[in-house]
This record gives sequence, C-alpha cells and structure tokens, in this order.
Amino acid sequence: MTPNPIHNYLHDHPIHWKPVLAWVGLFALLYGAGLFIPQGFDWVHFFGQGAVSPIWTPWSAVVVKFLNWPLLVAITLFALIYRTYRYNPSPLPIVLALLSLPTVWLMILGNLDGLVLAGLLLMPWGVPLVTMKPQLSTFALFAKKKWFIAAAIWGVLTLLIWGLWPQALMGTFAPDWRAEWVQDISLFPWGAIVALPLLWFSRGDEDLLMAAGSFITPHLFPYHFYLLMPALGRMKPGWMILTWLLSWTPLLANWLGNIGWHAGNVFALVLWMGVYFSKPRQKKIDPEAAAS
Repeated sequence: MTPNPIHNYLHDHPIHWKPVLAWVGLFALLYGAGLFIPQGFDWVHFFGQGAVSPIWTPWSAVVVKFLNWPLLVAITLFALIYRTYRYNPSPLPIVLALLSLPTVWLMILGNLDGLVLAGLLLMPWGVPLVTMKPQLSTFALFAKKKWFIAAAIWGVLTLLIWGLWPQALMGTFAPDWRAEWVQDISLFPWGAIVALPLLWFSRGDEDLLMAAGSFITPHLFPYHFYLLMPALGRMKPGWMILTWLLSWTPLLANWLGNIGWHAGNVFALVLWMGVYFSKPRQKKIDPEAAAS
C-alpha cells in the first residue's frame, strides 16, 4: 500500500482542536467587536475607499480591496494578542500590549500595520504582508535565511509586475515631508551610530532587529512600534512595565513641542534593552567538570 504523506504528517503532528477552536472563537468575537468600534480616520478617508498613498507599496492597494473595517479590527487585535500569548500566556503582557500608545493610536488611525504583524506570524508565506509597510518589518526579514530568500523572491516578482516602485518611497525624503509630518521620528542617517551595533547584537532575533532598525529607517511614526508591542511578553516584569509606560511618552509633544515626539526613540532603545537583558543566558560549562 502506497504511504499517504498527508496521513503520516497528521499522525506525527496531531491537531489539537480545542485551542484551535478557542482562537477561531476569539477572532470571531473581535470581528463582532469591530462592528461597534468607530472607524479610524485613515480607513474612512483612504483604505475604506480603496485608496492608498503614492509612497505605499503598490500591492497594498490590492490587499485593501479584500478588507472591511471589522475584518481589519479583528486582524489587528488578534495578531497582537496571539503573538504576545506565544511569548507569554500571562494576561498582563497581553493587556499592556493592547493598552499601549502604539496600539491605541493605530486603532484610532485605522491603518494597516495589523496586516504586517499577521504576516510575521505567517512567515515565510506572509512576506507580501510583511513588506506592505517596510519601515520596521524589513529588518525582521534578516532574522532567518529562508525569510530573507522569500523576501528577495517576492521583491523580484514585484519589480516585474509593478516596475521600479521603490522610487515612490523617496517621497519621504522630500524637504516638505518633515515640515508636514512633525511626528516622523526617523533619525536617518545619523541613527546608524546607534543602529549598527544594536543590529550586530540582534542577529537572529526579529524583535531586536526591528527595534534596532528603528534608529536607521528613513520613515517612522510612533504608532509603527505596534509591531513590537508583543515583545512585552518576552521581558522581565520590571522591564515590561517600564517599556509600557515609555510607550506613552511621545504624547509629551503636547507640552514640549515637536521634540517630544522623539521620546519614541528612547522608548525603542529601552524596548531593545528590555528584550535583550530578559533573554535567558546560556550557562558557561566548566571544561574540567564536563570532562569528568
């Protein structure tokens, strides 16, 4: 009898239906909640009408056509909850991630970063979603070789389909961009002084890579840190609380002026430290003890 590869796979990897149904139920609940949550500004004026900014990646307009507001809400909140839970099933980091400024800001704005986070959960197949908004997610692609290869293949395909679309991204370098978008906290190019050593110590870790990359990305709003809020689940309690509190500090711009937005850069550095110094360390083995 010919072996059935699907049967063999399911035998070796049985599906645990209870947690699957629980997660499906949560997604349905979040979709229902989206029917009552007020629509975000960007959704009302752009995405809900099938429009995206010229500086966006061209396949974003294709993805938007398959969305409605409740679905976007469900994906945004589900991806955040699920990724945080995978790091730490305790309710505290999940609640803090939901109540952080980047998440609240994103929900009020109605932007698409939730799709990017969902793409990270689906890598390497999620690369089209991950690269929709590449400000931070691009750095996560360097965490694993197969992710980088998938991104390279997707990049070539997009060039064949849409032509030299990366030229449109240069709009963020225009002189009037910073004058209009004062909440853009990019430190490019001088942020490389901080980013390069952090990237070296971040090798193989997608959260650390994104946090380090935030110092060199040419375009960054504080709500883009939504992608990193699940990393609260990786931190020791002290780092977790401190990082969550600092996530709200960009609001200091209301009192300090435009410089206050850059508190988000301090937040990114503390988040990187919180994850890095909370990682379990490998114990050094005494060679003599090992030999005996």
